[in-house]
Amino acid sequence: MIITEVNTFLVRLDFKIKIGSMPRFNADGLYINLKTDEGIDGWALSHWNLSNAAQKVFFDEVLKKNLLKKDPFMTEAIFNDIYNSSNRILFGIAQSTSAAQIACWDIIGKATKQPIYKLLGGMKREVRAYGSMPRGYKPKAAVGAVQAAIDLNGFKAVKLRIGKSLKSDEAIIKEVRDAFPDIDIMVDVNSGYTTVRDALKVAHICDKYNVAWLEEPLPSDNLNGLAILRNKSPVEIAGGENDMGTFRFEDILSKGSYDIVQPDVTRSGGYLQLKKIDAMAEVKGVRCIPHIFGFGHILAANLHYIMASRCDWCEFPFIPDEYQLLEEPIKCVKGKVKALDKPGLGVKINKQMFEENVLKI
Repeated sequence: MIITEVNTFLVRLDFKIKIGSMPRFNADGLYINLKTDEGIDGWALSHWNLSNAAQKVFFDEVLKKNLLKKDPFMTEAIFNDIYNSSNRILFGIAQSTSAAQIACWDIIGKATKQPIYKLLGGMKREVRAYGSMPRGYKPKAAVGAVQAAIDLNGFKAVKLRIGKSLKSDEAIIKEVRDAFPDIDIMVDVNSGYTTVRDALKVAHICDKYNVAWLEEPLPSDNLNGLAILRNKSPVEIAGGENDMGTFRFEDILSKGSYDIVQPDVTRSGGYLQLKKIDAMAEVKGVRCIPHIFGFGHILAANLHYIMASRCDWCEFPFIPDEYQLLEEPIKCVKGKVKALDKPGLGVKINKQMFEENVLKI
């Protein structure tokens, strides 16, 4: 089997997204489709970034050459070819590299008639999930959003977006904790603070209200600062969603920057890179809980890894089902998510929404 055709499709929905300290950006999705000479094709969705249009050009002009006429089962060879030929020259673009890997694994699963998680060495068929809030809320609105997540999906855990100010952060966490004394709460700063001093103050606020973990309290490149913070923090420090590959995570783990690493299979380089990262973390006694946020193909891709690993949580974006852009949305029921048992990724794009929102560029 060889890859005979590489196509990319930019989809844009009619709303914008604002998360933490990041600038507001379009709800875009860059879909990758690989076709083979045996009539089996594979899909993947690149992780959100500030310009999926720029990423489409990179994929079409560079990565396509690394994929055509390749055997999609040779995923390690494809990864190394892409990494060695593009990473040092044009920064690699982690999302594109990861999407190429995931699309190959979708093909492999369809060709072998197996879901990806079983090919990776299945470990479980169900996992508990936490509802990941799509944006920051004021205290009372945060309570309303959490109540909706509990009512709709039965979540017993939620992740709140904070990072505006210490006063605002405490008000949000306190309001939610007072309203829901028995749920697990995680918080995500999205690199909103710049000093260890302020991040440590947030950590003590989190400890006061029994928060499970504090995510990206400092810029993710500040590994030394994160290591100092982790050493002093009364709560677990999590991060790694923006990082790619074994070399980067070796730096992260060697410096002791996190209690929990959060590589995302759609950013970290694909499934086999993530397995290596997870193995390195396990040796260090560090938990690995993949980051997940975006449309349904991103959730599906990471869910397969979770079901084949020691990971004990699934981040589940709390967005309307239709925004998953899937024919059959992935469901969270009573706070748990089941494995996807159809071959490959086990999901199909919603053709109507795809055709209505794809950009002709």
